[in-house]
Amino acid sequence: MSTNLLGPCNYYCGNCIVYKKNKCLGCAKATEKAEAEGKVFCDISICAREKKLTTCSECADYPCEKYDKSIFAEGFIKFIKDKLKE
Repeated sequence: MSTNLLGPCNYYCGNCIVYKKNKCLGCAKATEKAEAEGKVFCDISICAREKKLTTCSECADYPCEKYDKSIFAEGFIKFIKDKLKE
């Protein structure tokens, strides 16, 4: 298991079909790339980095509304489906 593929939301990108099909860089790298382009890939990654957390579960506010809108939300499922269509 590569720690570089563990997202702050505790999702392991190495298990994701989108990552396995090379349609996503993984949460950490995708967040860095998006920020370099002035975009946002994942609010959770940004929040965790700002709070100097490895994972959300270390946060006093866990689980928060950002977490509720993450990989467990409809938006993430749509992201996966859209990426698989590419």
